[in-house]
This record gives sequence, C-alpha cells and structure tokens, in this order.
Amino acid sequence: MPDTDVLLQIASAAAEKGDFAHARRCYEQGADLGDFMCLHALGYMHDVGEGMPEDKALAMKIYRRAWRLGSHASATNIAILYREQGRIRLMFRWYQRVAAAGDGSAHFEMAKCYLTGSGVRKNPKAALRCLAVAVRSQYISEYEREEAQALLMELSPRLV
Repeated sequence: MPDTDVLLQIASAAAEKGDFAHARRCYEQGADLGDFMCLHALGYMHDVGEGMPEDKALAMKIYRRAWRLGSHASATNIAILYREQGRIRLMFRWYQRVAAAGDGSAHFEMAKCYLTGSGVRKNPKAALRCLAVAVRSQYISEYEREEAQALLMELSPRLV
C-alpha cells in the first residue's frame, strides 16, 4: 500500500516541474486511498484548471469529499466557490463550519461578512467577536492576522 505522504511529495514535485499529468495521477491514487490532502490538491487542480480544463462543479464535489474526511482547507475553498457563484449565504455557512473547527482565517472572513452584511445581517459586535478569535488563532496567516488586528483596533472604540 503506497504511503500517501510520499504520493503528496511526488505530486508536488511533479506539479512544480509542470508535469501536471503525473501530479494528477499521484493525487488520484492518494484520493483513492482516502487521503484528504490528495483530494484537496486534486480538487484545486480542477478548480483552477491546473494542467486540465477548469471544472468548478467537479472541484466542488471533490472538495466536499475532502471536507468529510477532515480537510478544513477544502471547506474554505467551498466557501470561495459559493462566493464566486454569488451564493453568499452558503458561503457564510461554510465559513461558519470552518470557524467552528478553530480556523482563524474563517473567523476573519466571517467578521468581514458581519461588517458588510454579506450572507448575514450586519452585526458589528459579532464582527468584533470574530476578529478577537481570529487574532488569537494559530490557524491564520500573518497577513490576515495584521488585517484583523487593524480592523479590531478601528472598530473597538466605536462600539465601546
């Protein structure tokens, strides 16, 4: 039985070299073994058309399978696909799912939704709560953390 970590490494190296067909075969083999990281990577290839025609519907199907196996990144990409489709309420619900799993980036996205009323009613206090969680999370990029901190500092005095 192949080691899915090795498949991921081989696939990643192949993709870096532009050999998307080889990368795809490795990801598919890992996906067949139930590896959510391989599934996520395969979904991404379909999502952006990396080495194949773009297929958002298939990407969504693969991302959902990866999410059921534990991929929070896939759930985030599902939210993004819904945003691209203009299905903002579904986008927000998917960010909620990822946030419930402790993802700081998802809390930051939810805060922006609460501030703009995208997919949810405007709620600056809920935005503040989401921002506070986001800045404390270890699952957020440094860039997003800085943006969340700036928003938090900007909003806090207005709401106190």
